[in-house]
Amino acid sequence: MRTRLTDAAQAQLRDGGPMTVAAVAARAGVSRATAYRHFLNNDAVLLWATRPTHGQPLLPPPTIEDAPPGTDLTDRAEALIRATARWAFEHERELRAVLAVSLTLDRGQQGRSPRKALMQRDRWIAELLTDLPPHVPPATRARLAAALVPLFGSDAVGWTRDAADLTVPEAIDILVWMARALITAALAESDPTPPRLDCGIQLS
Repeated sequence: MRTRLTDAAQAQLRDGGPMTVAAVAARAGVSRATAYRHFLNNDAVLLWATRPTHGQPLLPPPTIEDAPPGTDLTDRAEALIRATARWAFEHERELRAVLAVSLTLDRGQQGRSPRKALMQRDRWIAELLTDLPPHVPPATRARLAAALVPLFGSDAVGWTRDAADLTVPEAIDILVWMARALITAALAESDPTPPRLDCGIQLS
């Protein structure tokens, strides 16, 4: 019964229906009394709708195609950002619900943030940054990895659409531009080659 109600809650979430015990009970074809034995309140409905079921995440992560050998790091970053951003905006409603639940949990409720179950951005970022040159120091690598986090998932959807008021194409372009700028800046500040001074004097 819990699985049946959870499936109904997830369908409600995907369709944009009301996330209430009564609505989910009706969709599952059970009585409200039965539903309330599994969902204490409406917040519980949203929580279960965004939890992994049967060991699988609510949303499958996007497939990231491997870039051809020798591809520039900023080009690899662009391919990654475009793929993950398209997926995020296609699942905007679900990701916003997951964000709302995770913020509730962060305020003191017990449980693991469901965003961790849905996003693999830590792995994507780590794999991307393996292509950084060896002279880039660990502190810069860590700072760059942290700076790239807001370019993925519900975080990227939220600020680009709500705060910056961008269209989806504009949002994706901004996310790509930011990734390129961050990587370029990290490489520049770690460049071991001293600047070449040209004073215009030629030595014979």
